Amino acid sequence: MNRKQRRATLKAGPPAAAQDSHSRDVGKLFVAAAESERAGKLNDAARLYKRVLQFKPDHAEACNNLGRILQAQGKSADASFYFARALALMPQLLNQYSAICATLVALLPSLGEALRYQSAVWPKRLTESELFGDAGVGAIAANSLLLELMQSTPVQDIAFERLLTSLRLSMLKRADSPTKIPDADLSFVCALARQCFINEYIFASTGEEDERVDRLTRTIEEAGASGVTPRQLVTLALYRPLHVLVCAGEFLDRRWSPAIDDVLTQQIREPARERELRDSIPRLTPIADEVSQRVQKQYEENPYPRWVHVAREQTQIPLDQYLREQFPASAFTPLGKSEAIDMLIAGCGTGQVAIASVQKYSGAHALAIDLSLSSLCYAKRSTPAKLASRIDYAQADILKLASIGRSFDVIDASGVLHHMADPLEGWRILLSVLRPGGLMHLGLYSEAGRKDVVAARAFIAERGFGSTPEEIRRCRQELLDTPLASLTRFTDFFSTSECRDLLFHVQEARMTIPSIAAFITEHPLRFIGFEFEPPAAQRYRNQFGASGWSLTDLGRWHEIETKFPDIFAGMYHFWVQKA
Repeated sequence: MNRKQRRATLKAGPPAAAQDSHSRDVGKLFVAAAESERAGKLNDAARLYKRVLQFKPDHAEACNNLGRILQAQGKSADASFYFARALALMPQLLNQYSAICATLVALLPSLGEALRYQSAVWPKRLTESELFGDAGVGAIAANSLLLELMQSTPVQDIAFERLLTSLRLSMLKRADSPTKIPDADLSFVCALARQCFINEYIFASTGEEDERVDRLTRTIEEAGASGVTPRQLVTLALYRPLHVLVCAGEFLDRRWSPAIDDVLTQQIREPARERELRDSIPRLTPIADEVSQRVQKQYEENPYPRWVHVAREQTQIPLDQYLREQFPASAFTPLGKSEAIDMLIAGCGTGQVAIASVQKYSGAHALAIDLSLSSLCYAKRSTPAKLASRIDYAQADILKLASIGRSFDVIDASGVLHHMADPLEGWRILLSVLRPGGLMHLGLYSEAGRKDVVAARAFIAERGFGSTPEEIRRCRQELLDTPLASLTRFTDFFSTSECRDLLFHVQEARMTIPSIAAFITEHPLRFIGFEFEPPAAQRYRNQFGASGWSLTDLGRWHEIETKFPDIFAGMYHFWVQKA
């Protein structure tokens, strides 16, 4: 083999047999590390996990387990680094937000103390020195896990939100300081700016703050990109998205630190890319229905949901296999396809379900439709390049869907029908484009599970709150002083678009299990089962299987929900099959 051939071989990577052998070796190392950990041999386990990561740096489980060992050994900074790495590699872990926060406080005792101090005196905002002593924000600024968490998802904890609200104010008060932000603090300030953009500036703001931000905005626009200090720029990004500035594009022509440049990517480059994509989205149907137009307007203003990271790619499985594993006792006719599965994602929003579906199911290709062009552009911009050929995004109204002349093997309508004037009519239309034997996944709001949401909507109407960002912010603070603070159980409570969707939606319908059962009986549908996360699904199989009743018995599920109304507090998620 000559030099040119060797270079070509290296570029192509090792042959398949070598890759398989490498994977087996990594697998053996990981098993040995886990066994050492279970045996309490932490030093051996740490050494083996590090060997795994030498061979496979993106091994998320090894990062997470190594972080756990280092935490047990009292090596907080190193543990934080590996926990952060696991979070970046496996964003699904963000679903365990409370557990992550508990770990973070254990690693950063000064953060836990500051959370308690600030919670005790709210709405008074404490200063950095009151919260962290002479070290100020530097006491927590370098923690890898904290930075990763802040840049990955909206804060989902009120105490944490209030602490960051106070720190933001401290930074605003120093916006015009001629001193440079210390390098040790800059990453934290930029991470906080990215957090504020992610949650769409949901943090409480006083009138005095708003006036300061207005003055800072005028200062920046008058100075232009060349005259703005890094401190001024990143401080404004804590309160307003930078892309709204008249001179926004000019900031991209100037050299900044990597942390600030990441803020510019999030707040200027990515929104610009979404605007560029608007002409690339085909319009399949008109949107003429009055309710559809109102819903479209809401989501043009507030694309839903806003998310940051695509979930980690998983091993693809046939849809039939997934349903057998999720519903082992349910009788359904296998689709019998593992290639070229035509899926419709109805009401795809910002693309999470479409992306997750083509990642998960073998051979899935999706047409993802939505009323909102803004949501579709967010979805298309965020779709990984390797999945782009398997998802077609298009603007369409479900009410006009029959006009496109297509039918589908699988339809996902998880979270769209309850925003229609007549959800059951929308369901009928979707059934008309589902092929015989086709499968449908639905998500519908539960009447019993959303009693506090209904009460909050009445609270909002009584006090005359509108749905502007300012009114949403004020309303949230008022709700937190009432028994309706229970709404913090919804992650949607913690960002502007999602809070608007949760509490201020222009159209919301709720269902009951008897109404779902009646529709299924009226139409040629087979109920396959309610979908839960794996631990809950196994718990219900064990609990109800031992009682001798089928998990497809909707009458019994209605009895359970009547007794435990929070069981479907999010919504009903279930699968049906067309006869």
